[in-house]
Amino acid sequence: MASVERGMLILEAFNHGHKELGLAELVALTGLNKSAVQRFLHTWTTLGYLSKDPATKRFRMTPKVMSLGYNYLRSERLVEVGTPYLVEARKRAGNSVYLGTLYETSIIYLVRLPQRVLLLEGTLPGRRIPAFCGGRAMLSRMDEAEVRALLERSDRKPITPYTVTGVEENLREIEKVREKGYCVSAQEFLVGEIAVSAPVVDMHGTPRAIVYISARYSEWSEERVEAELAPIALETAAAIGAQL
Repeated sequence: MASVERGMLILEAFNHGHKELGLAELVALTGLNKSAVQRFLHTWTTLGYLSKDPATKRFRMTPKVMSLGYNYLRSERLVEVGTPYLVEARKRAGNSVYLGTLYETSIIYLVRLPQRVLLLEGTLPGRRIPAFCGGRAMLSRMDEAEVRALLERSDRKPITPYTVTGVEENLREIEKVREKGYCVSAQEFLVGEIAVSAPVVDMHGTPRAIVYISARYSEWSEERVEAELAPIALETAAAIGAQL
């Protein structure tokens, strides 16, 4: 089954934000030799998940890839239960609302309901953000030893000049979240944005997801976010958790 794992490296190479990739780039990104990359490219192209530009000889994903994500979202209970509550939260907050869940050391957005469409990426589910700075609300409901292990194996590169990267510093921030029940983060993963997040916890006390409400940093102070948006995030997360 090692060949399956190696073959997936080809598709995962596009996770780095590349729209198109050539043979040499794929060799560099995957660490596979040229002949192996050529074989896997032929397979993925034959199956319809990749297409090749006959002029440039570069590869890109096809719409068929979308069917995998669609089938996951359609069957995911969090999405089914959460979407109506997220729509209502956006109406109440007047700001963008997202639902994310933890995967490995990242938070992956499952639902994104932007208030303003400024960038295409702001509307698409599937985006990853590092859990160490974007998932503190969820980490706050996990065992401290488990959280420390996650932080230590994370790639804690700063995303903005305001990103808190140290393990001990993040543990202190997570402890503050435990006390409040929600997290406010200013410009840590997007300059110009302030966000409040609250954990979605199921009946067994297991954190399953995070509800985010984001606003413009120039328009919202931390105090205003805590007073007006944090209650909405907490109520929405609790309502979703109660249905799981």
